[in-house]
Amino acid sequence: MSRISITTIAFLATLSLLIALPSQARPRKGFHSGPYLALEVGISQEDFDRDQVTGQNVGRDWESAFGFIFGWNIWDSFSAELQGRYTTNLNKGRRAHLANANFYGKYTFISNTLTDFERFRILPFVKGGLAVKVEALPGTPGATHNTAIRTALGPAIGGGLSFLWNKYLYFGIDAQEEFLFFGSIHQTVGATPDLLVYRGGFHPSFCAMGMIGVHY
Repeated sequence: MSRISITTIAFLATLSLLIALPSQARPRKGFHSGPYLALEVGISQEDFDRDQVTGQNVGRDWESAFGFIFGWNIWDSFSAELQGRYTTNLNKGRRAHLANANFYGKYTFISNTLTDFERFRILPFVKGGLAVKVEALPGTPGATHNTAIRTALGPAIGGGLSFLWNKYLYFGIDAQEEFLFFGSIHQTVGATPDLLVYRGGFHPSFCAMGMIGVHY
């Protein structure tokens, strides 16, 4: 079974368990509404950067990443969320810069079972939306340009656990799968124009992050 199938099955299984949680009763209306901001650190799958001319990958399949999340709980259970993420890698003197922007609608499962504590709230969530990726990849050796820009676009799904401690401290874990469609990159190398350097097409990407911040 492919990695993407395993990831999708795990996500759907988690979603089913969350939906099965007892009661959707709100412990106190409005306790989870308002803005939140968090910093993130984790790992990101970056295994679609093979230079077709040299036959080498630019970086590692998994790279460390950092970023931020800004969201606004319109209601206790629903929020609109913007996520930014950045990673970079260096391989044999060739550096790549990779940036993501994700736009999500997020649903938080609120039950008495997980929120009936004096200062602590457990808040599982799922989300879905759009992912945009911009890559500044090193040009292939001998190309007319040292840097090649590639973009990708596609839907994304995710889920995780967030925790609210003592009203304002917000932290948790966040995992997501992005189903990206990449453009291809062609460069002029020597006397050969329009040579395929980075292949385009569909390629999913997984990311797992830990987050910490504030919820107002």
